[in-house]
Amino acid sequence: MKNLTFGEYIEQLRKERSQSFRKCAEAIGVSAQFFSEVEKNRRPAFTAERLEKLKDFLHLNEEESTIMYDKAAESYKGKGIMVPADFSDYIVERDYAMAALRKAKELDADEKDWQVFIDELCKRKGLDNQ
Repeated sequence: MKNLTFGEYIEQLRKERSQSFRKCAEAIGVSAQFFSEVEKNRRPAFTAERLEKLKDFLHLNEEESTIMYDKAAESYKGKGIMVPADFSDYIVERDYAMAALRKAKELDADEKDWQVFIDELCKRKGLDNQ
């Protein structure tokens, strides 16, 4: 699943749920041709609003939704948009989140650095990071 493109992933989810691309297209408000172009990776992912509609229509669980949003962001690489739609508003609406991400980039924070940050944040919020 990790090596699938956004289009391939959406096609897989759609087929697992026995939905036609025409019904999916109608549910999110695009033409069947456009939906097909996205599935075939001839176009990048749908807009955030359409991703939400698709998530609801296909009844995606949290893990499937996260993967969908991440793959959608990947489909926009090189096109100026790379933040998964499910949390782009969170980042943009909070200056401190943008500042933290910029600092992490500046310092070349790696996975270990981020894990320490997540662990500490969960500890401060009284949550178990499992």
